[in-house]
Amino acid sequence: MESVKSKSTKITTYQDLLVWQKAHRLAVELYKLSKIKKKGFADWEIWRQAIDAAFSAPANIVEGFYSHRGKSFASHLEISRGSIGETDYWIFVLCEIDQIDKKKSEQLRGECQEIIGMLTSLISKIR
Repeated sequence: MESVKSKSTKITTYQDLLVWQKAHRLAVELYKLSKIKKKGFADWEIWRQAIDAAFSAPANIVEGFYSHRGKSFASHLEISRGSIGETDYWIFVLCEIDQIDKKKSEQLRGECQEIIGMLTSLISKIR
């Protein structure tokens, strides 16, 4: 599972990290989904939790990337992995309360699991 390299082999910025690209796309997709759903206050609170968790993951990858210290980067990646796990849960909840259909939920949750695997692989390479 390749988590570091994108199409180019040289990593000069966090945007070159495939795992960041995938986490960022997931966060943006979830945000866009939230904009098209009609929500009451309680629904919006759940969407807010999901969006916060989703954007936290790529943000922690960026913060860790710029720390440029092995253990510090790995620590930020672990936080990112936890945020993706939390995102997976909120997507599950959004499906349960009929805010996301089952097919979309399965797709997004599959992306979460892929990102978790990529982060796990990258963490083990750094340590």
